[in-house]
Amino acid sequence: MGVPEVTKYLVFLALNVVIAFCGAILLAFGAILEVDEHKGVKSFAHLSIGGFGIGIGVLGLSMATWGLWALFKRKPSYLIYYAIFLIMLFIVQIVLGAIALGLVSAGNKDDDETEKAVEKLFVRINDDSAVKRINHIQKNFRCCGATGPSWWKNMFNKPLPISCCAEMKDPCTNPYEKGCGGVYSATIQKNVGVIGGVAIGFSPVLLVTAILAWYIRLAIKKRQYT
Repeated sequence: MGVPEVTKYLVFLALNVVIAFCGAILLAFGAILEVDEHKGVKSFAHLSIGGFGIGIGVLGLSMATWGLWALFKRKPSYLIYYAIFLIMLFIVQIVLGAIALGLVSAGNKDDDETEKAVEKLFVRINDDSAVKRINHIQKNFRCCGATGPSWWKNMFNKPLPISCCAEMKDPCTNPYEKGCGGVYSATIQKNVGVIGGVAIGFSPVLLVTAILAWYIRLAIKKRQYT
């Protein structure tokens, strides 16, 4: 006994909702990563994982919308193109996930590079743009100095910036205890890991949806010629 047509449509609808959900996650975490790196330091200068995630997220949301529209129109040609593009998105998403998880698995090397980049940024206290980035990192990542609060005194013999404290008041007497190098690096790695995990974890849904779209296309085409 074949699967009822209504069941196929409901499953197809549910799968497209999942694709849209995956796209939204990739878009959100990609945007967070882009903002953090733009206002902080480029942790992966050779590749923008955040930008990649945003692009794939937008494509996922677009494909989910296209799939529902194609199903509503019930035109076989729309569904076949939809299935082909889904397979292409499946391949690209696998690549994104592999690259992101590869960077996370590299772990120690990338952490060291990011921490050094943060330390280089913190040294540039006479650069207004650098100071803005330093304050952004300390405030948003709840950290102080490149390696800890004592870093400011040891390096410059300066009082702690107000961004080192949650109260944001001068003088800063209750600073965050953790250094920004390690905290920033760990946060970036975590966001990259989420992007990689979502990209890999949800990729089978794209393939299953493409196959189902193909079968629905055949069913619609058969009905048109009977």
